[in-house]
Amino acid sequence: MTYEEMFPCRAQIIRTREGRDAAPLDDYSYPEDAGDFTGTLTFRCWHRNKPMLLCYFDTDDGRKFKLPVWWQSWGVNYSPAETYINFADDVFDGSRLRCAYRKKDNGYIRWLNAESAE
Repeated sequence: MTYEEMFPCRAQIIRTREGRDAAPLDDYSYPEDAGDFTGTLTFRCWHRNKPMLLCYFDTDDGRKFKLPVWWQSWGVNYSPAETYINFADDVFDGSRLRCAYRKKDNGYIRWLNAESAE
């Protein structure tokens, strides 16, 4: 059994330098302040140095956002703070989602929740 057959969601995640170089990472930015959007999960990319997965979205209103999810030793890995969806293992690129986020006191964005918009 191949990796793609064993882990179909993870097989789509960019995990090499060549993959990062080929993806339009610079077209996406973290959102500012707080808000929500509906959009398409365009691609996902493992962070090079941290136990973090970056999820890249094309929103319905034309914005391009990236939101981080982290590995954690409790709860569900790689999920937004208030949602139990593992974005490494349970979500495919091309999925349509409604997402909410807010800016924390330290200036970083916290991804609060996600739900299917399909």
